[in-house]
Amino acid sequence: MSVPKWRRSESRLDAFYEAVKLRHIVTQIIMRSYKLKTNFKSLIPDRFRNEYPELAKLFEKIDRYQETTEETKVLSKYDEWIVSKTRNNLFKYSSNLVAHISNANEIKCEIEEEFKQRILLEDAAIGDVASIKQEVQFIEEFFNIDLNKFMNYDEQLEKTKHYLYRWKKSTVKAYEKFLKEQRTEDSRP
Repeated sequence: MSVPKWRRSESRLDAFYEAVKLRHIVTQIIMRSYKLKTNFKSLIPDRFRNEYPELAKLFEKIDRYQETTEETKVLSKYDEWIVSKTRNNLFKYSSNLVAHISNANEIKCEIEEEFKQRILLEDAAIGDVASIKQEVQFIEEFFNIDLNKFMNYDEQLEKTKHYLYRWKKSTVKAYEKFLKEQRTEDSRP
């Protein structure tokens, strides 16, 4: 019989799961160009669409072209290098987050150095969450947009950070227990 999720404590897999969810959210932000999209009126009125249904494919092509044009107009007021740099940074930080958690998860923690290495990787993952948060805040301020109204990434950032801190706390507790056991073994005659 399994334990309900609300009754069990967090595990290191929860941290990984939340980090992967966060990476998906960040990737969506990147793919959608920070949601810089305007609502445009179609060049072709509904009256023409109804009168000439045989031209539906042509109308769709014109709409796609107009949508692309409108999106690039909004982005074009910024230099391409800054848009590209912020996208690359977000992608890098979210990829690093998942990589650090995966690497920390692979360590068995049977010797002191392994404990230290896992703690360092957990710290790096927490740093990646902070980097993502800082980058998104920069994007919101610099590009003068509000990403919160499009995607609630901040809640996911906090959730991921919470799980990482809990995981690190349990690793530190296990490390302290390991050191205590080592001292008692060394003090035995």
